[in-house]
Amino acid sequence: MPTARRTAYLCAVVAVALASCTNTEPAVNREPQSGSATASAVGGIQQVTISAGDDYRFHPSTITVHPGRLKVILTHPGTGAPHNWQLPGRPADDVPLTPAGQTNSATFETPAPGKYRFICSIHVTQGQVGTLIVTKQ
Repeated sequence: MPTARRTAYLCAVVAVALASCTNTEPAVNREPQSGSATASAVGGIQQVTISAGDDYRFHPSTITVHPGRLKVILTHPGTGAPHNWQLPGRPADDVPLTPAGQTNSATFETPAPGKYRFICSIHVTQGQVGTLIVTKQ
């Protein structure tokens, strides 16, 4: 096989091999989100507990609430980096950074009915996100 032809063949093989490597996301970003919960009333205030640990995921990742006051309790059962819980665009709706083995909470008014994305502001690029669903009541 002539050199030019061999080079073209090898380039084609490399191009096909590279094209098949489409998953360039880090492994942590490929982990699925899971679980759902509905807030329960405790003393007249809706309450939901979410854990965030070493897998950079919220458990549960989907929360359903009614309009009104909501208390979000964030637990960190892991040993790694701290996590927080935020509703982007709503700075008052924020559970502060929670170190490993600790628990924090915040109480706020839910936004208008709809679906909202919540995040861990320091691990959003690792896929630590979830969905807050506020029903119409």
